[in-house]
Amino acid sequence: MSKRTEGASERRYEIGKIVGVHGVRGDMLLLPMTDFPERFLGMKNLDITVAGKPMRSFAVSRIEPYGGKKTFFLHLRGVESREAAEAMRGAVVTVAGDERVALEEDEYWLDDIIGLEVFDHATGERLGEITEVIYTGSNDVYVLESAGNGVRAIPAVADVIKSVDVAKGTMTVNIPEGL
Repeated sequence: MSKRTEGASERRYEIGKIVGVHGVRGDMLLLPMTDFPERFLGMKNLDITVAGKPMRSFAVSRIEPYGGKKTFFLHLRGVESREAAEAMRGAVVTVAGDERVALEEDEYWLDDIIGLEVFDHATGERLGEITEVIYTGSNDVYVLESAGNGVRAIPAVADVIKSVDVAKGTMTVNIPEGL
């Protein structure tokens, strides 16, 4: 999963966020916003955008998992003080589309799912549009909104999701009784 951001020249995808600082020498805490956090371990440069400023590329001096946490310790060349690290708090790490991790068959990016038109597998009736993905731990849940039926939660499991065609912008579902 990643979140899409639009840049002036190319589409960028958010894969992490600087959420804190550690110590006085410019170390930061990086929160992965991807299903592939291990990708950070091999990255030599990070493209980072601080709100209201243009994106900059930074060389990675050190990046390593913060034991037992969901974050990484991060030190960037040129960020050498606590004050400089504090100025980076809230910044996002992005990658270009061709730098995304390759997905397996039947895996989709979050931004590919949101906005899909949903149709009933049995009748072909249009049911609405996916507006959100909720992570529950066991399986994702797609939020389906329609003018006639309001908002419904659809479990993202094989028995319910019959097909996804990202190119056509459609999803076919078999919604169990009661949903």
